[in-house]
Amino acid sequence: MKKYLSITLLLMLIILLAACGGKDTVQEEVPSQDENVGQATEVPQSEEAAAVGEVSEADAGMSEVSARGFIEPPFLADRVAAGELPPIDERLPEEVFVVGPGVLLQEEYGTWEDGQYGGDLVMATSWGSGNLNIAGGATILRSPSQNTAESVPNVVASVDISDDYTTYTFGMRKGLRWSDGEPVTTEDVRFTFEDIYNDPDVQRGLPTELYTQGNSALGAAELTIIDEYTFELKFSKPYGAFVAALNSWIPYYDILIKPSHYLKQFHASYADANALASAMADANVDNWVNLLNTKDASHWDLGEMRALGQPTLNAWVLTEATDDRRIFERNPYYWHVDSNGRQLPYIDRVVNNMTIDSQATLNAIVAGNVTVAGGNSVAISDMPLILKSADEQGRNVFFTGSFNSPTMLFLNHDFEYDVEGSVWQTLIADPEQRFGKAIAAAMDPVEINDTVFFGRYGEPYGNNTGHDLDKANQLLDELGFEMGSDGWRLGPDGKPFLFVISFNNESTETAPVAELLKEQIEEAGIQVELEVNDVALWEQRKSANELMASLKWNDGPGWPSGISEDYLPNHKGPWSPMTWLYYTTNGEEGREPPAYIQEFYDLHTARKEFPPESSEGAAIFDEMLQWMWDYHVMIPVTGPVLKPSSVDGNLRNVPNDGAPFDLDVIINYEGYWFATE
Repeated sequence: MKKYLSITLLLMLIILLAACGGKDTVQEEVPSQDENVGQATEVPQSEEAAAVGEVSEADAGMSEVSARGFIEPPFLADRVAAGELPPIDERLPEEVFVVGPGVLLQEEYGTWEDGQYGGDLVMATSWGSGNLNIAGGATILRSPSQNTAESVPNVVASVDISDDYTTYTFGMRKGLRWSDGEPVTTEDVRFTFEDIYNDPDVQRGLPTELYTQGNSALGAAELTIIDEYTFELKFSKPYGAFVAALNSWIPYYDILIKPSHYLKQFHASYADANALASAMADANVDNWVNLLNTKDASHWDLGEMRALGQPTLNAWVLTEATDDRRIFERNPYYWHVDSNGRQLPYIDRVVNNMTIDSQATLNAIVAGNVTVAGGNSVAISDMPLILKSADEQGRNVFFTGSFNSPTMLFLNHDFEYDVEGSVWQTLIADPEQRFGKAIAAAMDPVEINDTVFFGRYGEPYGNNTGHDLDKANQLLDELGFEMGSDGWRLGPDGKPFLFVISFNNESTETAPVAELLKEQIEEAGIQVELEVNDVALWEQRKSANELMASLKWNDGPGWPSGISEDYLPNHKGPWSPMTWLYYTTNGEEGREPPAYIQEFYDLHTARKEFPPESSEGAAIFDEMLQWMWDYHVMIPVTGPVLKPSSVDGNLRNVPNDGAPFDLDVIINYEGYWFATE
């Protein structure tokens, strides 16, 4: 049995000694995913005050330490005094989650300092949730940064995993509460499965992650409620990759746990009929299922107006929503604390001043009206303006790697699969993959890096390691691409050949990349046409298998940990959308995969048996990645991405320059605090 156990007193003392500079420290090796052992946060009541009760000079005289060793945030003190909120000892569960060095981010990528309460974190984005869909802090398990190898219980208190990775037994945190103060129990899990996923009227269905190995053909997880705080999920086959879903901010806690006490008032099986009819009228919907779906906002939408009043486990709760602004206030029941007993987050409010587009967001950043500009909100092309304003305003600018790959050129192996005599299918199914190799050789990743990205991206990698026009021409000659009288190569059938590359207008960097690619590939005599669609139309055409080739980024750096799987055939750029349809409909629709594409699906399935960063899971991933490079389903247009961030100069606990992921700038929100003189 693999165990992700509750934190022991030993780990608490390690954090305490590290924070307080004790002379004798106890070191414990961080368990690897191969060992399948984790640790989290059980604090025996008699030791709790000693473990978390030390107060820094910054808090001295400002806050009292509670009987359990916690410090009440001043932002909540008036509500506690008025009896509107219980005191902090009653708000936090029996087992808290202690955040210290190496918990949110590996120590080599960021220095942790216990902080102080107060302040607003100001954003400027065009969507309501801003970055809080990533920064909520409430994944079921938690690993530092974007990995899944060092999982510890987070929302839950413990997870036991069977040796064959088929059975996961969860122990919930006793005393954990939703943001409105209601207890979190297995009733929330039961309701989620029985009254949302499996209710024939609601017809929502289970998320992909809750099917065995992510494959609906293998059946859904079988839920057993053991008691008020214990439940079990059983899968029909080994499913070690479920560990990644439990760590991920992409599916998040709400795939397992929803606030049943809140949602029952919108469900016909529980709500009073008159009250339900009134709620439907207020929400302007014509049936209770639409009402329920409206009120059950996922974590992606917790900044939308419909999420007002919805209880959450996130660090901040939406309290105000207008067309111009969204305000989130600290969750009084958030169960994370630092080693001095301060309840996280340190920052009291997140204010999102809504913008109309990316240019308006950039204007707000340059004007100094944003606390943290990172993740995808700043591009390399913005750097001249960012650096100038940062110098004037005393902001901290640093660079990290990215959770995203550079733009990829996707070659659709299903395009015209149902067209008899398709030249494209002849080229794309060539066992030697000469067409893909020729396109890769014609591309010049260094030129794209220098021209579009100021030469700041990394070295070429994958199946695009450098410009070689002679090789491109040789391969095209071998394939029968003869030069026509108009200066363009004819296809192997002797007819004009047009290579159509499609992309959408979601990123301003894609168009200049596309223009350069067109010039580079046309040097080899292949005529290129660029198609630009808005996002909605592009997505429709992708699913309809209408795209020959396309440009799109994906989450390549997040693949090894299993946090993201958008390498799949129709997730970002389409490289085999019709075999994916066949796979997801159990063969009822789409295209049966040719033997070489079936190799990919076999590897993808085999990888699912193991935790992604275990030795077995990592080896299969490497083989699968090599398959994708060898068959040229996607080709990186340049080297790995470098991302700039610009943050308030007084903000602490930000990642170091050179940290691997830009999203850690966002995921660290709960640990940020403002230094004052």
